[in-house]
Amino acid sequence: MAYLKIMVKNILYKLAFILSAAVILLQNAEAKASTKYISYLNPPLQIRPVTVKDTTPPADVMLVVKTAIYALNNFNIESVADLYTPNAVIADDEPPYSWNGPTAGVQWVNAVQKVCKDNKLTKLKGTIQAVSVYQHSAENVYMIVPVTYTGDLPGRESFTAEGGFTFVLRLVNGKWMIKSQVWMPRKGME
Repeated sequence: MAYLKIMVKNILYKLAFILSAAVILLQNAEAKASTKYISYLNPPLQIRPVTVKDTTPPADVMLVVKTAIYALNNFNIESVADLYTPNAVIADDEPPYSWNGPTAGVQWVNAVQKVCKDNKLTKLKGTIQAVSVYQHSAENVYMIVPVTYTGDLPGRESFTAEGGFTFVLRLVNGKWMIKSQVWMPRKGME
């Protein structure tokens, strides 16, 4: 008799297992059928390049940006000679306010150096703060880099200019290059 009870119990467990499996399979089949139906009614998805939003630029991108910003620390035109695309544009608050082409960086460094000489500004030094705006796709980068420039003016006055550069970089032949560089003084954002 005990053997019969165990056998009936095992049969009931197996039957319950089979019924549970059948319910799960039925639910999955219904879900697939409704998905097909919904997919049929909706237009197919189009795959587009995705812009990734992140605030940590990769080292190779930051190297280009740092080289441009720190070029003013010693007016090193050689360091910026190969950083810009053939159609690059730089805008800054120093006359003539914009420079174009592959030598835009050299022109910009020379213009800032002239303004520093004219105003007797010495020991110009750029300091980069943490980047909080950075977006990229496979071949493009958009970023805003907060920067503070300091220096000395005649009579021991100190000079400080706070703001940020907006950069757009392009991947050209496997190398990140600056497409555009725009300076925005902090006072222009207030």
